[in-house]
Amino acid sequence: MLFKNLPQSAPFKLFEDYYQNAENHNQPIAEAGCISSVDKDGNPHSRHVNFKYFFEDHLIFFSSYSSDKAKDFESNQNVAVNFWWASINVQVRLEGKISKCSEKFSDEHFYGREAGKNIAAIASNQSQEIESYEILEAKYEKIKSEIEEGIIKETRPEDWGGYQISIDYFEFWEANNDRLNYRESYKLENNEWRRFFLQS
Repeated sequence: MLFKNLPQSAPFKLFEDYYQNAENHNQPIAEAGCISSVDKDGNPHSRHVNFKYFFEDHLIFFSSYSSDKAKDFESNQNVAVNFWWASINVQVRLEGKISKCSEKFSDEHFYGREAGKNIAAIASNQSQEIESYEILEAKYEKIKSEIEEGIIKETRPEDWGGYQISIDYFEFWEANNDRLNYRESYKLENNEWRRFFLQS
């Protein structure tokens, strides 16, 4: 995860410090967080995504705008994210509202990646049913070959781009002795962060 123009005060700086500590302790895929959404019928859904950036006060990942989770986001902007870093026994909970990034930002990310990194985004109709995994593999190989031969260009699909979460709640949880776990929280109220602690 890349950090840029992050507020140098809690809770943002605290998040960055915990993240860097997890990476320093060789936490696998530290940028992976479980994001939970609610569909139009009130049913909850969770899945892990790789968060690529924390810019200013927005946590950002990329996905298909036609996926099941995209439909959830359209019906309810409220989301929750959970990071679990076992290497340092720390959990971070975040809550906020999600929206699409600008097309310019999505383009900058898409075209800034190494050649070939975007083929899966082009080949896959995310969340749509398919008869077998082998069919998806064949689609991938076909598009990969056509790009390499110059038949088609590696162009960002219109229904693929960034999502940004404007965060209004943080909870930092640390495992401690005798199950007396440390819980430090921050809630955005009237444009100011209120710091408080929770009992374990």
